[in-house]
Amino acid sequence: MGLIPSRIKCHIAARAFTLLELMLSLFIVTIMIFLGKKLISMAEDSNRSVEETRIICKELSDILACISDDLKSMVLLDKGQPIFEICKHEGENGFRLFFFTTNNEQHITAAVKYDIVELEFGKLEVSRTILGSAATLSLQKLLGQNYSMEKFFEDVDAESKHTRKFSIPLADFKIRVAIKKHGENTVFLAPNTGMIYSGNMVSYDKNGKNVIAKGNLSFFDVTLRALGKTNAIKLHALAAKDMAKARDFLISYARSSFARIVPNSVPFP
Repeated sequence: MGLIPSRIKCHIAARAFTLLELMLSLFIVTIMIFLGKKLISMAEDSNRSVEETRIICKELSDILACISDDLKSMVLLDKGQPIFEICKHEGENGFRLFFFTTNNEQHITAAVKYDIVELEFGKLEVSRTILGSAATLSLQKLLGQNYSMEKFFEDVDAESKHTRKFSIPLADFKIRVAIKKHGENTVFLAPNTGMIYSGNMVSYDKNGKNVIAKGNLSFFDVTLRALGKTNAIKLHALAAKDMAKARDFLISYARSSFARIVPNSVPFP
């Protein structure tokens, strides 16, 4: 009476096996869908990364080419006027470059300024401002009276200057100046050091003290770094938690461009 016939047992076992097969099939399909979505997401991330890298490399190349062309065409002025300045003020995140160049459509002397402003860690805004010929002449006259290039750029009318903001933020901007001292070896200033070069004299900051030395501008080492949008977001999140890890991340993932720029007008001894 209480025994289940063998045929019923086989039928139950067959149904159980079929259900197990169905569940296994559903599991496999689910895994395949998951892996498929994962592969599609990875492919999209890869394509996005490739596109971001392409844009970054192009923009870095454009910025570096502009700086390089300006510095190669640097103009050496007479009367002890400043030729090249790096202004870095205490309490400010960033610095400014000032010099004269003939890198313009008219190939005439024009004063140029680069603003490098740190908006947050790993995010620098870079812009280039060039003065018209009349404003440049006015600046040269005032420089003979020890007038500040920085103050002139701040005070000059907007109509007399043209500003271009570069389209991507940089993760880092470093410029190192090399001075060939008379009868001595080349001296390298620390990157982004506040300095004024005038005639054959350079005045710069070293350990909180002002140092003056004779020599000629030899060359500039310029290094630019930038992150793609995805990595920039990751850097921002890391910086909020662990600055040491954020610095390591920036060094590991930032694209960089470097140029050693020799001004064509530098008088080598």
